[in-house]
Amino acid sequence: MARIRKALKLSLMLLVVIFLIAGVLWYPYGSGSVPEWRIHVVDTDGHPVAGIRANEEWFDPIDEGITSVDTQRTDTQGFVVFPKRSLHNRLALGTPRYRPGAHIFMCGHEQFGQAFWEEKDLMMVGRVELKRGPCPFG
Repeated sequence: MARIRKALKLSLMLLVVIFLIAGVLWYPYGSGSVPEWRIHVVDTDGHPVAGIRANEEWFDPIDEGITSVDTQRTDTQGFVVFPKRSLHNRLALGTPRYRPGAHIFMCGHEQFGQAFWEEKDLMMVGRVELKRGPCPFG
């Protein structure tokens, strides 16, 4: 009887350890971020462009292969602000294949523009001058 209790206790402890290890491997942890990004959108003459749709894309390693997108419109002075994006990963997934980065593209009024940011960049693009033509971003 004592052997059975001891084996049962050992089995239960082993099961708890397995669940703890699995929990640590699959628990999401912070793996960087895309900072808040404020961009002033102007036309070819340098005038602010109000109401143009701007889209920010970024990868979160925990959503491997899925591009997240947020869409905003410029205000009356041509500014658009995208909030900080916290990125996550799991130990079970290994080292993230992507470094933090983002892409903003905008189309409207027969104009388009874009800006890129990567973690290695010291500064984020703060102004985008739109080009004339149809939207190339589908």
